[in-house]
Amino acid sequence: MLLSARARVPARAPAPDLARGLMLLSIALAHSCLLLYAVDGVRALGLGDRVTVFLEDVFVNHRARPMFVLLFGYGLAQLALRCRGRGESWDAVRRLVRRRGLWLLLLGLLHVMLLFYDVLTMYGIASLILAGALTWSDARLLQVLRLALAGVAMAFAVYGALSATEGFTLVIGADSPIFTPWDRVLEWLRMATFMTWQVLPGVLLGIWAARRRILEEPHRHRTLLTRTAALGLGVSVLGGVPFALMEAGFWQGPTAVVAGVAAVVHGVTGYAGGVGAAALIGLAALRVPVPAHPVVVAVQALGQRSLTFYLFQSVAFVGLMAPFALGLGGEVRYVGAAGIAFGTWLVSLAGAYWLHRAGHRGPAEVLLRRLSG
Repeated sequence: MLLSARARVPARAPAPDLARGLMLLSIALAHSCLLLYAVDGVRALGLGDRVTVFLEDVFVNHRARPMFVLLFGYGLAQLALRCRGRGESWDAVRRLVRRRGLWLLLLGLLHVMLLFYDVLTMYGIASLILAGALTWSDARLLQVLRLALAGVAMAFAVYGALSATEGFTLVIGADSPIFTPWDRVLEWLRMATFMTWQVLPGVLLGIWAARRRILEEPHRHRTLLTRTAALGLGVSVLGGVPFALMEAGFWQGPTAVVAGVAAVVHGVTGYAGGVGAAALIGLAALRVPVPAHPVVVAVQALGQRSLTFYLFQSVAFVGLMAPFALGLGGEVRYVGAAGIAFGTWLVSLAGAYWLHRAGHRGPAEVLLRRLSG
């Protein structure tokens, strides 16, 4: 089922933007911990820190990214729909997607100089690789999706083996955030090549879902969304608990085999969690009143400007936590980092709402559109 050449361009649906806005909180929780460091050796961690690590491993780590990439694939298909609605050819659409992918890759590498973790580079690589997938048949799309999921399982098997070898520790390293920008770029290029495999299935699934307008017309897919939310989130939580117990230090001394299997299961079931969370937000969008509550409008506005505030959050974390800035990363622990993440997300929410009320798009979105032509 391909997008028709003269398909009607639909009005903007709330569910994808709500999902992106809420997922920025998960991204903030995951990224804020990257800038924790100990000033003088090992920092003692309390029960609250262990509980925070446990909850983030069950609900955030390897769960937020699959949802974000699914929404990215969904957005690619929506972009193609808009372009085809204006009468542009498939060749023009593919060129536009690849140009956007190249700029996302370059923007992501600049972001890596600031913070050692990034999803934009993986989005860019996925756009370059999968631009042609927008015209694939459903059968081919699902076939490649299955192969990509097998690749994800293999990638997490390697990750699980490394986790089992290195063991689990909550020690905050003394040099965690202290890399030179160039070292961060080189290290991330190496890691992104490996981690792009984790992105491809979500992008393909997002394209498939967008063809059926599942998030734009949730009332037509209520049964599918309900089953997907229940099954996906249930599998994700059950699959994430063993690894989370180890990471948080509540399960001491697992064997290498058990630890490796737990890491694989944690990563693979994260895909179920990401898809389940997207389905749950699709169901929640059915209950959004018209006009929506200002908080709902703010979350939607944040989702519409997710690139801008993804970058803003990283700037805020570096300014607040890095040792060469305010240095809070050397003062707080995991609970404190989670608090900083939530506070930064609230500021993002307020900023997005202000831009919405003023009628302005996100600066990063405007820049990407101009660069991509």
